[in-house]
Amino acid sequence: MARRSWHKSADTRAEILDEAERQLQALGYADMTIGSIAKALGMSPANIFKNFGNKAGLIDAVALRWVMEIDVAIDKTANISPPSQRLRAMAHLILETHLARGETPVRLAVMIGLDSKPPPSAVAFFHRLLQRLEKLIDDGIAAGEFVPCDGPVTAAAVCDCLITILDPAAVLRGRSLFSTDEMTRKCDHLIDFVIRGLSLRA
Repeated sequence: MARRSWHKSADTRAEILDEAERQLQALGYADMTIGSIAKALGMSPANIFKNFGNKAGLIDAVALRWVMEIDVAIDKTANISPPSQRLRAMAHLILETHLARGETPVRLAVMIGLDSKPPPSAVAFFHRLLQRLEKLIDDGIAAGEFVPCDGPVTAAAVCDCLITILDPAAVLRGRSLFSTDEMTRKCDHLIDFVIRGLSLRA
């Protein structure tokens, strides 16, 4: 491919990230390199290093695009009341976002997990999710919908209960067994279970 003229811009970054996603899907994490991406795009590897620093920075940027999609989706639920319905909306939006993304997030998570730590963007997203759940639980307690509890501990327990919704690998496995409608119903059943637990009085 002939060498193209590139400029450091949002469009350049987007093209690099698009190609990185394509190669992650087609080649795998190990065979996707800065050089292979540069060759496919007809640019100098230095351009990619300039935009992302190194392969780890590039992978983190790919992950950041995914978690930003989920962040935007969750932000839409911020004003839903009562808190139990906000929790249901959050879970459905996360599930829908994973389903729309297909297999690529799963492949990335599995391949990186073989020899590296999760991308910082993914770790930061999980912490933000815990904070959102803590606030949701506090709002539910204040409204009398949920019983008093330890917010951080309970938020972590809710994440554990919803792992088949939060984990893209679990969502992919579910897609091989169930229809989208069935997975949506299962999501509702999980939320019903969690809400009963949050509302249960000793």
